Amino acid sequence: MNTIDEIYVVHHSHTDIGYTHDQPVVWDLQRRFIDKAIDLAERDIDRPQSEAFQWTVETTAPLLRWLRAASDEDVARFRALEEHDRIEVTGMFGNLTPLYDQSELLESLRPLRYLREEYGFEISTGMNGDVNGHNWPLVDRLLDAGIDGFSMAVNRHWGGAPLERPLAFRWEGPSGRTLRTYNGFQYGGGYNMGIGRDADDLRSRWLPRLDDHLDRIDYDLPILMIQTTHPFFDNNPPFDTLPSFVAKWNDDPAVADGDLPSLRLATPSKWWDAVDDCDATLPVHRGDWTDYWNFGSITSARETAINRESRRRLGTADALESALTAAGRGKGERSPVRRSAPGQREQAWWSMAMYDEHTWGADVSVEHAESDDTRSQWAHKAKQAYDARSGSLLLRRDALAELTRHVAEEVGE
Repeated sequence: MNTIDEIYVVHHSHTDIGYTHDQPVVWDLQRRFIDKAIDLAERDIDRPQSEAFQWTVETTAPLLRWLRAASDEDVARFRALEEHDRIEVTGMFGNLTPLYDQSELLESLRPLRYLREEYGFEISTGMNGDVNGHNWPLVDRLLDAGIDGFSMAVNRHWGGAPLERPLAFRWEGPSGRTLRTYNGFQYGGGYNMGIGRDADDLRSRWLPRLDDHLDRIDYDLPILMIQTTHPFFDNNPPFDTLPSFVAKWNDDPAVADGDLPSLRLATPSKWWDAVDDCDATLPVHRGDWTDYWNFGSITSARETAINRESRRRLGTADALESALTAAGRGKGERSPVRRSAPGQREQAWWSMAMYDEHTWGADVSVEHAESDDTRSQWAHKAKQAYDARSGSLLLRRDALAELTRHVAEEVGE
């Protein structure tokens, strides 16, 4: 008898800002993926939810760009599908690295308020894939941002997870609060196991191996969450035949007899609802989820150092602007010649965050270090650090220049 009753299959695109294609191409592909996901979700709107196409927006950065370009009609379609639990928006800006300090993490979560208030999205979960860890205070930052479920799909190539996986647990943050967390298989794990690819391979090869593994680690939930992608894996489109595979699998009499687990297409929040329904006491783990995988940043130490300095300048500029605003000398009260253009601050923080995002190098950068693909992607990546530098210098300069206009002189000076 199989130890797992049901496998929750969460389908998404893995967001690499680069790697597979030049960064401008990635942004346009991710836009197309959301368009395609809307079409597929509408196609299956009358199917049972467990066997209907469902799409998880892994990161908010591509969604934010899509929303800027999408028609009102397409935004309305997206919102309707989100309300019907066929599309879920999760809360992480990108697949992040520990280069993000607390201020940068807060900035990366700032769009959640906009997405909730402007579009009404329910955003209660976060997810990251590929990356091997996050700074410990992430727990508290996510809880503060209204995220109460988080999952990691660590890439074990040159890396690994700190605990046996899969594992649902409560990650205790520095504040003592806990965040429901899932240490799952790598993000393409479902397809690798045969889900959407080969039912015989899933049945005869992977499920027995999975049962043995779960027995060995004493996995005690009757359900399992496995993320899956299109066969392209990175920057992958929606997998349109996945629902038909799931429906056909569930029609197998062995599933009804309990000899095989059923498959259920789902989103992260539905997974966490199911975990709660199990009424299990999740173990608690406290401490840092230390990353040792993001060695790409040391290959560009100069730009990494520049980006850190830009973050310090942006923090200074924000502090000065806060003081000026409190004194009635904010940007709205200043002459246009003494303030930066609207959006300059947001663009500087965006550029900094994009440089610190996890994608370092093209997929051919090791084998073909001097190829056009490698050189082009590095030019786009490095530009983010230098754009953040330029913006941070301007913003700090503007704030300091305004402050000096209001420093009182002592008599006799």
